[in-house]
Amino acid sequence: MKRHHRIYFVLCSLCTASLSAIAQNTTSLPTSMYGVGELSASDGGRYAGMGNIGIALNRTGFQNTLNPAAITRMDSTCFTFDVGASASYARYSFQNEHSSSATGNPNRFSMGFRVLPRWYAIVGASPYSSVGYVIQTEETVEGMPGSYAYSLFEGTGGLYRCYVTNAFALTNRLSVGVNLGMILGTVTQSETQESAIVEYESSKRAFHVDFGAHYEFATGKQTWAAGLTFAPSLPINHDNNLTYSNSSTSEGLNKDYHSRKQYLPMHIGTGISMTTERWVMTADYNYMDWSRNTSSNKSMKYENQHKLNIGGIYITNPRLPRSTELMGGVGFSNSYINLKDGKMHYLEVSAGASFPIRYSYLSLGATWRKQVNSRSSLMQESRFSVNLNITFGERLAKSKLR
Repeated sequence: MKRHHRIYFVLCSLCTASLSAIAQNTTSLPTSMYGVGELSASDGGRYAGMGNIGIALNRTGFQNTLNPAAITRMDSTCFTFDVGASASYARYSFQNEHSSSATGNPNRFSMGFRVLPRWYAIVGASPYSSVGYVIQTEETVEGMPGSYAYSLFEGTGGLYRCYVTNAFALTNRLSVGVNLGMILGTVTQSETQESAIVEYESSKRAFHVDFGAHYEFATGKQTWAAGLTFAPSLPINHDNNLTYSNSSTSEGLNKDYHSRKQYLPMHIGTGISMTTERWVMTADYNYMDWSRNTSSNKSMKYENQHKLNIGGIYITNPRLPRSTELMGGVGFSNSYINLKDGKMHYLEVSAGASFPIRYSYLSLGATWRKQVNSRSSLMQESRFSVNLNITFGERLAKSKLR
């Protein structure tokens, strides 16, 4: 077996084996008990330091997972691999109580390559959502002053997505693409009261598809680009199991149960970018429609999401084919979870840098996120997260590209 074939085989095997690591819960947010959990804010990538912007970005060394059409600037002389990890520290406050948590996990594995002239592809996996919480409640027993009933609610698990992206450069300015994949994973939630434990386990899976288009044109010394993406709402299938146990009576019950139907949201994204010799400025707007979903919890309902991000890149030495890039961005969004008619909004500020190392890039990104709620009675959250991403490739012989 030739050397480069061995390298591809080993790396692909590592990516496959790491899917279980991606699927682990990467949150400890109490509101992740609702819906499909806390949605992944970012799968890392070279431009995580801009706040995960990229619908209109089609650049060399960037494996774009936000717009399937914007990967046609990929280096056609090598296989490109993207590996990322993230860590975060979060603080929560509710009324006069405070808590904190720290999490870390791999968050991105992908491989990009040119299939044929004007045809490019990416194969990869990344987190979709995560569930992780521990909540303890205390209630006074009616008619028994001084007596309390304690309940413990716990949840773990999450969903990840595996995908294959195909992009086609129709002209030098216009490209289109499609992203096909599966979203799957298992979520376990339990409720403990005294000696009784009820555990719900749900294995979820859904087919996922999104379409994209990217167009760019030059005006003088500036290059403008626009991107558009669309993903339809598709059903999430469930295999559910309920387990009841009571340690004091040795009782037990294990059976299937039916839950409300869930759907992936319809997603529309638009982006615009402007590139000069030293600067790249870009903005994204994303809309996610969750209206097909309903909740069995009376205090919670689904909320359509709006997300606006603005970011920029400063190229330190544009005369070099690969240069260090400094970046930053700001964003504003809302949660798809609405608790007791209270909307939860988020303000994000990001900064980072990308360093070229031969045919590779080492990228660092940091994001501070603050929850800005419409009501003081809702839980408040602030979070600081760091993303590390490595993009590297193996150069191919020219004879293999003909």
